[in-house]
Amino acid sequence: MLRRRAYGKLLAWKREPERKALCVVGARQIGKTTLIREFGRREYAHFVEINFVTDEKAADIFDSRLTAAEILTNLTAYVQTPLEPGKTLILLDEIQECPRARAAIKFLVEDGRFDYIESGSLLGVRFQEIKSYPVGYEEIYKMYPLDLEEYLWANGVQEETVRYLKECYEKEQRVSDSVHDTLIRLFYSYIIVGGMPENVQLYVDTQDIAKVIRNQRSLYGEYSVCDS
Repeated sequence: MLRRRAYGKLLAWKREPERKALCVVGARQIGKTTLIREFGRREYAHFVEINFVTDEKAADIFDSRLTAAEILTNLTAYVQTPLEPGKTLILLDEIQECPRARAAIKFLVEDGRFDYIESGSLLGVRFQEIKSYPVGYEEIYKMYPLDLEEYLWANGVQEETVRYLKECYEKEQRVSDSVHDTLIRLFYSYIIVGGMPENVQLYVDTQDIAKVIRNQRSLYGEYSVCDS
């Protein structure tokens, strides 16, 4: 898995004593769900994922009264997975497809038994359908494609080298020729590859720019279909 800066944000959120639900927003295909899955499986004893796009029936969990007791009864029956208080993370993915689920966050956070992360790409599109917006119970975190530093990590650049670059920048010192040659090559490749995780991983695995460009065109086609 690609190292992402956002993982540190998730860890910091988990350490907060009075956690709200964390709502991770961002464009499609930037690695939101992959990152949250990895985080849930590493940092919690139990991880549950509800996706409102891939499973239309998931919205039925929130069809009854929006109380924590009724929602969690429906949820445990739906997932058929142990939910241990204090040790369970629940991901509500593509939550923009189920406005009632987002409205229910207030009651689930107040209940306090489990941790919740929401994820969505177009949260503003159905905003008007949320009858009771969870003000004060939800923390928004905007996630983006890989930045240059994350891209360097993906390509094996060590943390020590990154620190060296930052020190040279801050002190206005010349970077050594060997480091400069390596990193300028990576910078040029980053301009072409970009920061979409799928493309970055493909480049790391193959070093084949032609394959990356073909995959970029495929992703662009998916975006065009979604926007039409």
